[in-house]
Parts: sequence; C-alpha cells; structure tokens
Amino acid sequence: MLDRRGMGGIVRSAFAAALAEREASPGYYLVLGRQAMACQFQIFLRPRDGSFVPAVHEALNEIDRLERQMTVYRDDSEICLLNRTAFACPVPVEERLYGLLRRAHEIGRQTQGAFDITAGPLIRCWGFLERKGRIPGEEELDSARAVTGWDKVLFDDGNHSVRFLRSGVELNLGSIGKGYALDRAAELLRSAGLNDFMIHAGHSSIYASGNSNLGPGWEVSIRAPHAPGASLGTIRLVDEGMSTSGTGQQYFVVDGRKFGHLLDPRTGWPSRHNSLCSVTAPGAAQAEALSTAFFVMTPEAVRAYCDSHPEVGSILVAAHENAAVLVWGLSLKTGSDPEN
Repeated sequence: MLDRRGMGGIVRSAFAAALAEREASPGYYLVLGRQAMACQFQIFLRPRDGSFVPAVHEALNEIDRLERQMTVYRDDSEICLLNRTAFACPVPVEERLYGLLRRAHEIGRQTQGAFDITAGPLIRCWGFLERKGRIPGEEELDSARAVTGWDKVLFDDGNHSVRFLRSGVELNLGSIGKGYALDRAAELLRSAGLNDFMIHAGHSSIYASGNSNLGPGWEVSIRAPHAPGASLGTIRLVDEGMSTSGTGQQYFVVDGRKFGHLLDPRTGWPSRHNSLCSVTAPGAAQAEALSTAFFVMTPEAVRAYCDSHPEVGSILVAAHENAAVLVWGLSLKTGSDPEN
C-alpha cells in the first residue's frame, strides 16, 4: 500500500512540509507491515520498487518463522525446548540459530558480561517476562543470579549443540532477536534483487539498505529521552543497522523510584545510569545487542569499545535531566547544524 505518512515518525524527510501539499513528493513510500515479536515490523520501499512486494511478504513470513523459533512464550519453540532439556543432555540447535547464540556469547565476552542472554531467570524474577514488574526478594534474586552467566553454557561447535552446566539456566533472546530477524529479512530482500529499503521492528531496531527517495541512505530521528516528542537529531544510515535502548515505556515505580526493564546481568538489578543508548553497527542484531550492553555500561567503557571497534557508533544520554549527549563513532545532525 502507499503510506501517505512518509516515514511514519522514524525517518524525518527533509521534504516533510511538501508531503501535505504535493502527492508526487519524494517523501512517499510503499509500506508493508506485520505484527510479530510483540511489536510492529514495517518495510519501506520506494514506489518504483512495487514489483518487489511479493519478496517483502516472503521476508515478513520469515520474521514469523523466526519468532516461532526464538520466542520464550511458546512451549514448542526451539529456545523453549533448549531451556527445558539442555541441562539433561546436549541439544542440537539449528545452524543459523546456533550461530546467533555464538555471536551473543562473543558480544558478552567483549562487553565483559554486560550483554548476557542467559539473564532469563533475572527477567523472570523481576516480573518483566509477563510485564508485571516487581522487586524480587533477596533470596529469589540470589537464586536467579546463581543460574545466570555464560560460564553455565557449553557450546559444541562440531555438533552445533548446547548444554547447560546448571539446572535452571534459561536463555532469552529478547535483546538480540528483533535485530536478528531484521538481518534475516534484509538478506532475503537482497537475494530477491531489492537493494533499496528500510525495515524496522517497533521503531527501536532498524536496518537501512541502499537509497531512500532523497538519495544515499535513510535519515533516522533519535528521540530525546527527557522531552517527549522532541528529537536529539538525525543519523543517516547507509547499509547498516541501528538500535535504541531505553526505559521510557517498560518500567514500574515503587515508593517514587523507577525500575526499568533493562537489567545489568552482572548485578541482577535494573540499570539506573542512562536513559537512552543508540548504536549503529554493520548489522541490526549486533546493534541491538550492543545498545542493550552499552545501556548498563559506563560512558568510559562505551567509548573504549567504540574506539576499538570503528565499525560501531553510539549515542549515550545519562539518566539525569539536562545530561550531555555523548556521541562516538557516528555523525548526529542536530537542528542547529548548517544545511549541506
């Protein structure tokens, strides 16, 4: 269908004012979407690429399949099977999913435990699995921490199998799964011959490929965490992924204290250092994992990571109001920047 909203609040077209005046404006896109992974996935195409709509449907079908494979909300998913049986014996894992688990393990190593998909027990004991947040008791939290950590997972690369070294270990791919689905969808679109598109998952994870209507890349707006409706600026994405982590929507309040859903797996507690973290990376899965990790890391640690990984960029905003916007490895265009 032809979406007359332009980029629907994600991509801020320089021609936004003209959209209301001229139907032929270059801000128009074909937009196809589907509900999956508790959010709305949308794929944006230039109108000239309408012949690729069948390929877009195939990409959306692949996202559905990946949700069935990775979700922790269906007993018959591959991840749930792994969580139930991997302590009893090694469990063979589908090759691409095994590769994702290995990649998650490597990002966990690089971030010194700030990213950890074994944090499933922590997510559960804080009530975030069912979106009914609560403060766990000390004994309950200690029990969850005892079965969290990469040292409880054994990989067998030869057989693509996984074994848990303790009972109660629980993998949760909520911090990398949407980005992985975007990468897989983008792979299918490119294999069909489509090179110019933008795809997002609930606005928080994005993959942008090729050209938009306005030329190379896709301009993406970064919301301001302390000013609803405002923007920190825009980033132009070219053949790369981006993810933003924050606690503006998923949190609960006890005695005036806010507890967000982004947990630091090293402490077992919600992180309170930052209010927003955006990351750009070659792929959306990597960007999503790193935005989750960077959110619980110190600015010094985030800067050190970006300095040693030049393909990664980040924006970090601390939790207190009027916090400085810290930027490493990317170009953030603000309203005060001169026009090119």
